[in-house]
Amino acid sequence: MRIIIFTDSLGRPRPEINGPDKTEYEDTYGYKIKNYFKDTHDVDIIYIDSLDTDDAIYWSQRMVAFRRPDIVVYHLGINDCVPRLFKKKSKSIILNPFFRKVTFDFFLKALSYLRYPITKYIKIVYVKEQKFKKNIVNMINEVRKYNSNCLFLNIGIMKSSKNNKKSYGYNQNIDDYNNILKSIFKENYIDINEVIQDTGLISDGVHLSNESHDKLYIFLRKKLEELTRCVE
Repeated sequence: MRIIIFTDSLGRPRPEINGPDKTEYEDTYGYKIKNYFKDTHDVDIIYIDSLDTDDAIYWSQRMVAFRRPDIVVYHLGINDCVPRLFKKKSKSIILNPFFRKVTFDFFLKALSYLRYPITKYIKIVYVKEQKFKKNIVNMINEVRKYNSNCLFLNIGIMKSSKNNKKSYGYNQNIDDYNNILKSIFKENYIDINEVIQDTGLISDGVHLSNESHDKLYIFLRKKLEELTRCVE
């Protein structure tokens, strides 16, 4: 049986960081799932930094659907929904490398300092709710072109009290997008905010600590064991 975990940077190790935020490959929930099922199932782990669902459609087809998986675990959405200061691929002069250098990043730092009031009145996300839902459904349908019996699990989007103080509506956006995921995946939706508290995030308020990777692994392993019995 082939299981694929398809995620953004939440699934990757962070060995380049020093201190308690450091995560080795062997610490990640994906590696632990792969190692646990190594004698019975083929587990692939695919993680792409800064991935949102607009880009995920392309990669999900080529890296997930074409492999004809029996079970797919989707873990993405944070890049779609969090409040932004700029639109995706913005060409604002403030982001221009030369402009940033000659201004010593003054304007970008000023915007970052004013992030909360700016995000309160200017609503920018990379992928709006309706498109987000459409993207997820399209990804599922594409996989089922190659294996109509494929089953799906979804890990929800993690909230952050730290980032909720920096960006207006941060956690509310996450709740709204998680509700979309719940409506699609139903009983196969994993509420990560029940499995892990946001104190289990590293200092950026986004990525998982080693302990949180372990908690998610234990929960996901049980869900996968249930699904594999259904497939068999």
